[in-house]
Amino acid sequence: LVLSNRLADTLFVTSGGVRIFLNHLDQLFSNTSGAVVPCSTCSDFRLEVIEIQRKGDLVARNTGTVTTENRVLESDGILHLKATCNGQELQLSQGNLLKIQIPGAAPLNANQLFTNTSGTMDVFTGWSGTNQAVTAAEWQLPGNPPFQLGYQLLVPNLRWICAGRMLEEPNSSYCVELPLGFSDQNTQAFMVFKNMQSVVPLKYQAADFRFCAPFVPQGFPVQVVTVSKLGDQFWLGNKDEETGGSNASTLLPQKMSEQQVIDFIKSL
Repeated sequence: LVLSNRLADTLFVTSGGVRIFLNHLDQLFSNTSGAVVPCSTCSDFRLEVIEIQRKGDLVARNTGTVTTENRVLESDGILHLKATCNGQELQLSQGNLLKIQIPGAAPLNANQLFTNTSGTMDVFTGWSGTNQAVTAAEWQLPGNPPFQLGYQLLVPNLRWICAGRMLEEPNSSYCVELPLGFSDQNTQAFMVFKNMQSVVPLKYQAADFRFCAPFVPQGFPVQVVTVSKLGDQFWLGNKDEETGGSNASTLLPQKMSEQQVIDFIKSL
């Protein structure tokens, strides 16, 4: 989004139907030192919005739905927001909240706002809970159907935001072992939950050459997925599991073309 009128309140609607309410633009943002930056003074104000629309988007960005304490979330909507004034990154001014509405489908399970402000687009460090509730909402649409069900969020910061809920089922650890030569130097590994928006990155344990997660909710069907590149050759591992059935397994990746790997990730 590039604003031509930097004084008027603006409703920005993404291609996925997310609604972002940009109100009081001359007081909404500040620079990294905390000084308010009036949007009317920005010759080039931009709001970049990335929507995570499928689990494959999380895998492609090497991110997931895990807190900084390695607890697993179910997500019902993830965004990355970045505002800039003449190329300089902005943050929300102190005391300001950004109103966002995210489309959803019944049942609406999310009940809490999670954020991450420390991670970059290349390094994701996990979600942190906030005291901001996520509420069910319904808004009017111009076409048919005439109404959209979803969530309303009041967001205290930019960068990564998630409408989600903690998975409270009993947990157990899980590790997957790959053949010799597959490590964190050439491989990324994930546990992708079926029928829900949850992805757990598996971290490499050099001591026993395995990719592991310390807390995995039990009783869910999942896919264990590994993506590797050794030299110029891509490798893909994929295995169906049920969490809690076993806390360790082995996986034998198969040679794939780069396009085959991309197509598989998009299908998740």
